[in-house]
Amino acid sequence: MRPWEVIARAFTRRRAVMSLCCSVMAGLAATRASSGERPATVEFAPSWAAHAVWYQIFPERFENGDFTNDPTAESLDGRRSAPHGWSTTSWTSDWYERAAWEKSLGDDFYRDGCGWRRYGGDLAGVLDRLDHLEALGVNAIYFNPVFYAPSSHKYDSASLHHVDPYFGPDPAADLAAIAEETLDPKTWTWTTADRLFLALLAEAHQRGMHVIVDGVFNHTGRNFPAFVDLLQRQARSPFAGWYVVESFDDPS
Repeated sequence: MRPWEVIARAFTRRRAVMSLCCSVMAGLAATRASSGERPATVEFAPSWAAHAVWYQIFPERFENGDFTNDPTAESLDGRRSAPHGWSTTSWTSDWYERAAWEKSLGDDFYRDGCGWRRYGGDLAGVLDRLDHLEALGVNAIYFNPVFYAPSSHKYDSASLHHVDPYFGPDPAADLAAIAEETLDPKTWTWTTADRLFLALLAEAHQRGMHVIVDGVFNHTGRNFPAFVDLLQRQARSPFAGWYVVESFDDPS
């Protein structure tokens, strides 16, 4: 199974169907091949998009609707330990106001601390603001990645079939469920964050809003199961062809 394949599974008595619209933000600068073949015409933008009133949401920084699911130091990027004294950043703080734990890292605002910040934005916060967005005339929401990842931006996916646990109501339960899953889709379950995202879609659709999700299917994070398998099994991994590998530690 390739990463871009989508598996629709039954959820209790209802079937959840998610349409993933991949929006190409960069311009397509096609060049003619040496054979003289003409490049294919790419036309996949839905007609409603031309007249939509868009609102882009970066989930972690949009609204903290549930303080019980805020990120923890352990949930941050696992390559390094979180700075001593780390805590979530207050929504009402000045952007350039640095916490004590940030100052302890050095004097550079962006390099020393800014990347470690978490504000606790979640799906509950988006639900709380749907009426406000509707009042503004918004009828299309563009989500930055919502899938499970250790960073604040979620472009380093650890999973492409689960919404990030810290966007949902019960991160501990979701993480425990994810830990029990394998590469076999039959072991995958619906987490509380997944279900809340489905509820958010339903609420948005009731307001006549379209929802687009930034699906990052052309690369993964270090914790993505296929990449972890590649590190463990090297050239023997069935996912070796998914990545550009310059050399294997164990080429056998």
